[in-house]
Amino acid sequence: MKPQPFRLHDQRVVRAFVEARRGHTADEPRLRFGWSNWGFGTEELAATAARLEKNDVRYVELHGNLYSPDLGYRPDETLRVLADHGITVSGVCGMVTPHQEFAHNLPHVRARAIEYFRRQAEFTAAVGGSYLLFGAGSVGRPTAFDSYELERSARTMRLVADDFAAAGIRGAVEPIRPEETSVVHTFAEALRLLDLVDHPAIAHVNGDLYHMLSGELHIGATLLEHGHRMINLHLADTNRRALGHGLLDLDVVIMALYAIGYQRGDNYCSAEPLGAGGNPYAAMNLPPQPERLDELVGVTARTFREREAEVLGASDEELYALYQIDSE
Repeated sequence: MKPQPFRLHDQRVVRAFVEARRGHTADEPRLRFGWSNWGFGTEELAATAARLEKNDVRYVELHGNLYSPDLGYRPDETLRVLADHGITVSGVCGMVTPHQEFAHNLPHVRARAIEYFRRQAEFTAAVGGSYLLFGAGSVGRPTAFDSYELERSARTMRLVADDFAAAGIRGAVEPIRPEETSVVHTFAEALRLLDLVDHPAIAHVNGDLYHMLSGELHIGATLLEHGHRMINLHLADTNRRALGHGLLDLDVVIMALYAIGYQRGDNYCSAEPLGAGGNPYAAMNLPPQPERLDELVGVTARTFREREAEVLGASDEELYALYQIDSE
């Protein structure tokens, strides 16, 4: 029986993984699994850190909540709380809203984005994060102002790129599905934007499995092709819920990441299961539901580690049989 097109891409990923792991060492590192915390709403950072520690999650991507000089996390306190629970900051998730965005057609809105991201860059460096991610346009504004959003976004990003460089952090653009934003929906579009920015401090992509489901032909194939530009990957299942509670072939994702050597760099896999909806930003202002969050983190962390172990422990023959590949 002839395989479906998606299965042919799966098979390409499997072959690439099998070839890559022939070069693995005895102490080959595992993927760095962390959590993006802005979906926990208004929960105190200490409660978040305790939950992550309980589930052996050692990296956190912090909510970029410095909306003014007087609002948001304070570096010293943040580091103290996280150190108490053995947590390290991977990076910061920048929040791009209709009130502060790079692609907006009003100069004062772009000016707010510039000031906002300068604060986030300074904070990211202060807490030891290595990346600061953002969308090219606002989440919650899926209708474009005009046909120049990409160019306008690039020009505005370039105005903060030197600040990123001075802070020693890496800027990463996240492709976001068209139901949520008006510009940059795919890896190819993100790379086009980065070409326009043309600055080494903003030169990376932040992937997101949920957005990739609608924007990419095949998640694994996209990771093989463009994953060398990616420094963080947001994780959620096909319904944007906990890993293991949807239809995602997580094994293919994991194999693709190992195939490109993602585990060997300063790269992260950050869980971000936000649930369905066109404007997930509403979650960051809601009071937490601790029991639901406990389950969300527990299931996702356990699923990721179990599948990673299964993939790494599977023989070539087992993988070939599972993905309908003739013995090679």
